[in-house]
Amino acid sequence: MRRPVRTKSVRRPKAEKQANPNFRRDRLAAALALATVVCLGAAFVLSRDTQFLMPGPLASVHGAIENCSACHTKSGTGKLSWIHGLFAGDPRADSKACLTCHKMPKTAFNAHSASADVLKESTDRLTKIAAAMPQPLSARLQNGAFATHDVVARGLNCATCHQEHQGVHFDLAKIANEQCRSCHVVKFDSFDSHHPKFENYPFKRRTRIVYDHAGHFDKHFPEVADKYPARRIPDTCSTCHDSRDDERVMAVAPFDKTCTTCHLDQIVGKERASGPKGIAFLTLPGLDVKTLKEKNAAIGEWPETSEAELSPFMKVMISRDERGRALIKAVDRVNLQDLSGASDDQIKAVTSLVWEIKRLIYALISGKASDVLADLNIGSGVKLSANLVTDLTASIPRDVVISAQQEWLPNLAAEIANGPKASEPEQAGWSTAVEAAAAEEPSDADAPEADPDAQDEIEEKASVAKLDPPVCTASMFGQCLVYKQQTDKAGAAKAKAGAEESKNENAETEDAASADASAEAEEGESADVPDDSEGGAAEKTETAKAEPDDAESAGSNSEAEEGESADVPKDSDTTAEATPTADEQPPVKAADQTDDLLAPNEQERRAIEAHRKHAENATGREGAAGDASAESVAAADALQTGALPVASIESDVDPESWAEYGGWYRQDYAIFYRPTGHKDKFIYAWLSLTGRKAPKGDGSPAAAVFDFLTHKDAQGSCTKCHSVDDMKGRGRLVNFSPPSVESKRGRFTNFIHEPHFQAVGIGQRIGILENRGCLTCHVLEKAAPGEKTSPYLKSYEQGNPQNFTSNFGAVKKDLCQTCHNVSTARQDCLLCHKYHVNGVNTPIMKTKIPSQ
Repeated sequence: MRRPVRTKSVRRPKAEKQANPNFRRDRLAAALALATVVCLGAAFVLSRDTQFLMPGPLASVHGAIENCSACHTKSGTGKLSWIHGLFAGDPRADSKACLTCHKMPKTAFNAHSASADVLKESTDRLTKIAAAMPQPLSARLQNGAFATHDVVARGLNCATCHQEHQGVHFDLAKIANEQCRSCHVVKFDSFDSHHPKFENYPFKRRTRIVYDHAGHFDKHFPEVADKYPARRIPDTCSTCHDSRDDERVMAVAPFDKTCTTCHLDQIVGKERASGPKGIAFLTLPGLDVKTLKEKNAAIGEWPETSEAELSPFMKVMISRDERGRALIKAVDRVNLQDLSGASDDQIKAVTSLVWEIKRLIYALISGKASDVLADLNIGSGVKLSANLVTDLTASIPRDVVISAQQEWLPNLAAEIANGPKASEPEQAGWSTAVEAAAAEEPSDADAPEADPDAQDEIEEKASVAKLDPPVCTASMFGQCLVYKQQTDKAGAAKAKAGAEESKNENAETEDAASADASAEAEEGESADVPDDSEGGAAEKTETAKAEPDDAESAGSNSEAEEGESADVPKDSDTTAEATPTADEQPPVKAADQTDDLLAPNEQERRAIEAHRKHAENATGREGAAGDASAESVAAADALQTGALPVASIESDVDPESWAEYGGWYRQDYAIFYRPTGHKDKFIYAWLSLTGRKAPKGDGSPAAAVFDFLTHKDAQGSCTKCHSVDDMKGRGRLVNFSPPSVESKRGRFTNFIHEPHFQAVGIGQRIGILENRGCLTCHVLEKAAPGEKTSPYLKSYEQGNPQNFTSNFGAVKKDLCQTCHNVSTARQDCLLCHKYHVNGVNTPIMKTKIPSQ
C-alpha cells in the first residue's frame, strides 16, 4: 500500500497579500464608516437645528417652517428627536396640526370635507351610475391591488393627497387622476372615455329672478320696440349679464341698466289700470254704526261713510301683544260693515277694536312712530333696530296723521281723555302719552262730579297731542282774529288778558259802535262787556240757551259774571240753572264741541252793522271813496255772515297723482304709501320682517301683510320678478339678494365662464363659441304649442326652488367633449372639479395694536 505524500504549506509573501482586492475593500469600508460617524457626530454637535435630517426640501408655501415638530407630532425639538420618527406616528394628529393654519369645517377628514348626508346621497347616486357602466381593466387592477374603501371609512388624512418634501416648486394641491379614481365607485380612464353623462347640468335650482327669456325675445321686446321706438331694448346677452370678478357667477346687471325701461312705471303704479296706486297703511275701517248704536256700543265718534278695510299693517300693530292678537282673531270672522247678525261678544270685540284704533292714531300723533313700532312682536322676540323702524314707517310725516285725525276723528283728544276705556287687563300699553291720558284720567262713570283742577289737568294732557281747541288771542267785535294753540293754564290766562285789553281799546276808539252798544245795553245788554268767548259764556249764562263749549269757556263763567254791568238785570234762577258750579261742571263730550264761538250772535251782528255804517259816513265826510273802504265793507260783510275770508288754493290734482313719484298721501279714509321706485325700503322692510313668520296658508297678521305685498297685483310688483321660496318650517323668503360665490359652496363642479369667452387670436374666431355665443351651450326651452304659460313660469307657482323646469336645456357631455379630449384640451379631474367643496381659508392673525 502506497503511503500518501504529504505536502507542506507554502507561505505567501507580504506583497501578494497587499495585492488582494478584498482586503482593500474592507479597509475602505471601515474607513468610510469611521468618517461617517465622525461627520455625523460633528453635524449633531455643530448644527443649530435638525434641518439637515429632512428627507427633502419643503414646498415654497411652507418654506418658512423651521421645526419639524410644527407638523410632526412625534418629532421633538432636540437633536436626537429624529429617533422618534423611526416609529409610526399618529397621522390624524399630524393632520390636526395642519388645521392650526388652514381653517376648515368639522368634517375636514371626511371625503371632500363634505357632511355625511351629502356623501351618502352622492354615493347612492354614483353607485346606480356605476352599475350601468363597465369599468376599464386598469381601474379594476388598481382597485384590486390598492383597495381604499376601508381608508375612506376611517377618514382621510391630509397626507393622503398632499405629499410634502417634494421640492420647492412642487404643487401641493395637485392630485393625479389615479388618486381620484382609487376612491370613487365610478371608475373611468379619462373624461372622453368612461366619464358619466351629465344630469340636468348646470341647473340645481330655479333662478332667483323670474325671467322668461323666450317670452321676452319673442313677445315683449318686439311689442316695446313697435310701441316705443326710443326705448333701449337689449340686443346681446352681455347687455344684462356679466361674469364679474369672481368668474364663477354669471351675474345680472343692475336694475337701472336693464329693466327700468319697461318695469319702473309698473313699480311706481303709473301703469296700474285699476285699484289704488298706493298701499293702504293706516285706515279708518267702515263699520255698521247704525247697528252699534242700536246695541248701545260705546264707540264714541266714528264716521258712517267709511268703506275702507282694516289694513293688514294695522292688524300687525294692534296684535303686538297677546290681547291684541286675540282681538284681531275675534274680529277677523266678523263683517264689520254688517253687524246685524253679530253676537254680543262680537259687538264687544268690535267696540274694543274701535278704541284700539283710536289709541293707535292718538299714539302716532302724541308720541313717536318709532315708539309705537319699536317693540312689535312678530314672533322673533328681537327688538327692532332704529333703521328698521324707519323703513317700516317710511318716515311718515306727523302732519299726515294729524290732518287725517282732524277730518276723521276731530274730537279724538277729548274722547281719549274722557271716553270709554278698556278694562285694566285689556289695556294695549302703547308707549306714548296715551297711556298717561287713559290710565290717570277718571271716566264719567267713575267720577260723576268733575273737579275743576282735574278738568284743567285733562286740558293740559290733551294739549300734549295738540288736539284741543285753540285759544283766541286777538278779537274784534266778538270775533276772534288770531288763534293760538293752548299749551298751559298760564299761557291761556295771558291770552285772555291780552284779548280783553284789545277789546277795551277798540271800544274806546269806536264811538258809533259804543253808542249802538249802549242802546242795546238799555235793552238788557251791557256795553262794557266785550262779546268774546267770555262774554258769550256770560250771555249764555243769562239766557240759559246754551252750555259752555269746552272746559275753558265753562270755567270762565265766574269771570264773565264779574265783568257784567250792574245795569243789566239778572235772573237768579235762570243763572243758577244755566251756570254750573265748580262741583257741577259737566265733562267734555264729543257731541258738545261745536264751532258756535266762531259765529256772531244777533247783538254782535247789530254792533258790526253799526260800525260799518259809521265807517261809511266817516269816509263820505272826507270825500274819499277808494279801495280801503271797499275792503272794509267786504271785511264787515264777511264778519256779518259769520266767517272770515279764507284764502284757499284749489287743485284738480288728486292726492294719488300728486304723489306720482312715491310717498305718503291721504285719500278718503285711508293713508296710502306709494312706492318710490326699485328697492323700495318700505316694502322690503315689511317683507323681510313678516316673511320669516308667514308660512303659506297661515292666518296670522304677519302672513296677511306678506300675502298682501306678494300678491300678483300688489303695489310695487316686487314678486313679479323676485321669486318666493318656502323655507322648511321658517316661513317664506323673497329672493332679493342675487346669487353669489357663497351660493356655489358645496358644489363639486367648478365651471368658469371667462376662459371660454377669450379670443383665440387676432382675426380668428372668438373662442370656441363663434357667432352663436351663449346659445352654443344654452338652448332656450319654449312652451309647447297651445300652452299659454311655459313650464318654466309654472314652476314658480309653488315654493320649492328645487322643483322646477329650467328656461334652458341642460348642457350635454358631448358638447364639452368636442374640446376636452386626449388630443385637444385638458381633461384631468381637477380641471372641472374641486376636492374641498366648501373651500379652505387661512384666518387672519389676531395681532393686538402696539401701545405707544
